[in-house]
Amino acid sequence: MPSRRVRPRIPETSAAQKAAAQAWNKGMVGQGRPAEERPAFEPCPVDGCATPVVGRRPPVAGMVQVRGSADGAAAHWYCPVRCAAIARARAELRAVPDRQGGER
Repeated sequence: MPSRRVRPRIPETSAAQKAAAQAWNKGMVGQGRPAEERPAFEPCPVDGCATPVVGRRPPVAGMVQVRGSADGAAAHWYCPVRCAAIARARAELRAVPDRQGGER
């Protein structure tokens, strides 16, 4: 038996409750607009992005070399903005050791 009673949640039905909620939301009421329909993955428009490192010079000026993880993945050239950040994050995730009993 609970030691304290829990007060039930009552919906906002009175005009004063609705006015207080509208004031709290800075005048916004109703449903929010739906999320924009965009693909989850967009290919990089930069030529030579994600190409393996062969030699010392990148295929396009301004490219960033991202080393592979300790599991033996090769280094690649990436454009310096979004792709390089994603490649670094993926290399860091590959470097995390597997836990016993877990799925990969």
